[in-house]
Amino acid sequence: MPNIDKYSVSTVPLEMFFNQTNLSQGTGFIWQTENDFFLITNWHNVSGKNPFTGKHLSNTLAEPNIVRAWWNVRGQLGSKRSVDHPLRDNNDRPLWFVHPAHGRKVDVVALPVSPNDHLEAYPITAMEQIDLQIEIGMDVFVLGYPFGIAQQGGLPIWKRASLASEPEVAGAGGDLHMLLDTASRPGMSGSPIIRRSWGTALMANGGVGMMTGSATKFVGVYSGRIMAQDPLDAQLGIGWPASLVGEIVAGKRGDDP
Repeated sequence: MPNIDKYSVSTVPLEMFFNQTNLSQGTGFIWQTENDFFLITNWHNVSGKNPFTGKHLSNTLAEPNIVRAWWNVRGQLGSKRSVDHPLRDNNDRPLWFVHPAHGRKVDVVALPVSPNDHLEAYPITAMEQIDLQIEIGMDVFVLGYPFGIAQQGGLPIWKRASLASEPEVAGAGGDLHMLLDTASRPGMSGSPIIRRSWGTALMANGGVGMMTGSATKFVGVYSGRIMAQDPLDAQLGIGWPASLVGEIVAGKRGDDP
């Protein structure tokens, strides 16, 4: 059995469809509370719209009604199987949850899902976490599928980034997101952002932790780059703090049609 990092199996490659038409690709991950499972990804993935402008992302003006998630097959690490999850009910109302206070201003959603007995969810909430210090300038990793590219077995690409804004300021001055310095690519939207340390680590309480192996903290959800007219832009990405995900799941606020 190969030694595979636990967080490498936390991600779920996604494809957004309108009926049989493939509109886009993205990334998601699983969040579990008690017996409930949620697929976490970006609002713009499931809505097909830019969260800041409201404009359609596809030149067809189509909006997805199905998300195809590639789950891990139980007992067959490295094998994946697709399941199509509806995004809207029979009355065309969204099935996903948005942030209870900020709604679509937070580009993160939680879609209730039910993995079957043949699939393994690997929820990120069940993975060991250490309360590492999170400061501007620190390196983090964005775990996703740029242009749909994956490692063998459908494992994600670990894209290095650094925190380009003060994490504690997110939400204090109107902007709810953090900025990351990274050259990301389409397909990574909805990726989990993690902080990883080996050997010694600065802890949130100001102390220094010694460990065998590595320590990890879930930092947030990635939702793509800030685009500019110049192709040689600042390459700044947007990250939504981890605390917002728990608030979305707990609030269970449905999105407006």
